[in-house]
Amino acid sequence: MSDPQNRHPNVVTKVCEYCGRPLVVAGAGRPRRYCTAACRQRAYRGRAIAAEVRARIELGQLALQLRDNADRLLLLSQGWHPPDGTDNVDDLLTTTVRLATELQRHGYLLGSDETSHETPLPRSPD
Repeated sequence: MSDPQNRHPNVVTKVCEYCGRPLVVAGAGRPRRYCTAACRQRAYRGRAIAAEVRARIELGQLALQLRDNADRLLLLSQGWHPPDGTDNVDDLLTTTVRLATELQRHGYLLGSDETSHETPLPRSPD
């Protein structure tokens, strides 16, 4: 019995990177990675969604760090001193400004309406 791969020595059998179906790749030219254009598009969309999720996670981590720094600054302004004496106000302020700038930049890059909304002013009772 002859193996189908042995009939054509310049042909290599691979699998589609998205769905795993067998994929015959010719020896010449750039090797195919996907069996169809639909698999290629689905893989692209998956990578795009994964990149957005990573960006949103990073945005959330920056927001948590910023909130932690703001809490520390508030406590320091009220006379609290950490037991180990590690909080230097100048360093904490510099870090807080850097975090706020980075948070704003990441929010802008995401282009989400969620990060650009303004909190409405409280209404006065008339």
